[in-house]
Amino acid sequence: MQGNVYLVWVMDENVLAEGIVASPGIAVGRAHVSRKIDILEKIRSERVQNVTVEVEKLKNAGNILAEKLNEIKRLLPKEEQEIIDAQLLILDSFVSEASELINSLGYSAAFAVREIYEKYGEMMRQGGELFALRAQDLRDLASRLVGLLSEQSISTSARYEVVIGEEIDPIEFLELANSGVKGLVTKEGGVTSHVAILARLRGIPYIIARKLDINKIRDGITVIVDALNGLIILEPSEEELKKYEAIAIEYRKLLEAFSRESKLEALTLDGHKVNIYCNIGNFEELRILDEYGCEGVGLFRVEFAYMQRSSPPTEEELYELFSKAAQILGEKPLTVRAPDIGGDKPIPFIELPNEANPQLGLRGVRLLFKYEDLLLVPLVRALLRASVHGKLRLMLPMVSTVDEVLYFQEVVERERKNLESSGVRTGRLELGVMIETPSAALLANDLVERGGLSFISFGTNDLTQYVLAADRGNSLVSYLYDELNPSVLRLISLAVKRAKGRAEIEVCGEVASKPLAIPLLIGLGVESLSVSPQFVGKVKYIIRRVTLSKIKGEVENIIEVAKTNIDIKKWSEALLRSSGITFIE
Repeated sequence: MQGNVYLVWVMDENVLAEGIVASPGIAVGRAHVSRKIDILEKIRSERVQNVTVEVEKLKNAGNILAEKLNEIKRLLPKEEQEIIDAQLLILDSFVSEASELINSLGYSAAFAVREIYEKYGEMMRQGGELFALRAQDLRDLASRLVGLLSEQSISTSARYEVVIGEEIDPIEFLELANSGVKGLVTKEGGVTSHVAILARLRGIPYIIARKLDINKIRDGITVIVDALNGLIILEPSEEELKKYEAIAIEYRKLLEAFSRESKLEALTLDGHKVNIYCNIGNFEELRILDEYGCEGVGLFRVEFAYMQRSSPPTEEELYELFSKAAQILGEKPLTVRAPDIGGDKPIPFIELPNEANPQLGLRGVRLLFKYEDLLLVPLVRALLRASVHGKLRLMLPMVSTVDEVLYFQEVVERERKNLESSGVRTGRLELGVMIETPSAALLANDLVERGGLSFISFGTNDLTQYVLAADRGNSLVSYLYDELNPSVLRLISLAVKRAKGRAEIEVCGEVASKPLAIPLLIGLGVESLSVSPQFVGKVKYIIRRVTLSKIKGEVENIIEVAKTNIDIKKWSEALLRSSGITFIE
């Protein structure tokens, strides 16, 4: 089994559709077509006699749904829980605002929920995404709430092994995963969507097939989800089943190889060391990093400390969190990203404006500076104090100008002096920024030199969507979104050249764990890759089988002469094959 192309003979008439691989693997099982009943469309305006009773019904339904969400949350790995937290936030808004409509206008609970859904749905259509959920997620939550009020089901999903549908939302996916579903196929969605991320975390093969004809599928027939080549095969022959069984065995062997490599150093064949850090989203994950072979934390998302609170965390709360985290990691670096909130990430204690384009509006560093005393100062002071316990680093998100970095440095030094003048010890706190905007990439050298930065970290998810002007969560333009587009790589190359030797160069976006991207990144001069813990073994497996001196001379040339991402990928595939690397993209 060589490269990422698995040659499998299949009858043309058996191949239902080709699609995009959102989560790799092979799944074989009985198919079920998931068909949702559109409860919201059936609701008509209705007034009630007793608003108190109606509000109580709504609150009871909200409590049942919240209990269900929390039950799912408790079953999940820690890195998945923030998705449920977002659902709980919007559920609370639904119940609260719908209750106000019932009390003021006498609406039925179901109609009030629909009205609130329409209100936020319209905001999303206008570009004002107030919640970290897509419009379909919002609609599904409203439908579930109305379903509880009317005692109806919104889905006919059964416990089959392969689920096929128009679109699956995160809650439904988690329910299916917990019931033992082996594979998933949808017409809509994206490779960076919540469902795709969850599928990869759970190891569930998932294909997005936009040309899929669901009407050709009967419940109960055998289906192969080939999420290595992106094929959906109906009613396979015995020969086809045997071939796919052999492929699945080879794939499992590859995963075992990744596991064996995870505790080893990421050294290229010519002895070049690459640091492999981990991206984490809560405190509990720190305790298990050694199990995965993480060499530190390249991205600690601290938004969890700010969500579902009526007030921001205090300096003392943050100090306790970071000091304990530093003690757990010892000499390993802990990179805290200042809370990247705003845009489509709400927090209860700040009323965010309704912006026409929130991704280009008040988010990241802009929000942190606007609410400096509330958000930034307590964070900085807590980290300065906690840095006496370990190697702490503070990273600023969504930077676009040198002035922002200068002011960032000014705030840190001011608070250091304030603490020390009060007799409080501080340690060395390294400063860095996320390179997520084209302007930050172009200014990389100035940001490092003027801001006294120790490191820069490319957030390739946002950087790619801003370079290509393509929303990574929008299925209508997802065909444009590709981190290996030559324009994205050329911009990264330019930034690396300007900052190399002056600051540590890191990548913490999802591309850091993609096999085709890894040789390109290290060839460009990236020194550290920060990935989800479960991908550490895969990344080390690839790095330990390539020769940096060989790659270095070729990478710069290929990204300059390449016309499309296909040219880039062909080069990378050929390199991996010539290095004897078996991989799954």
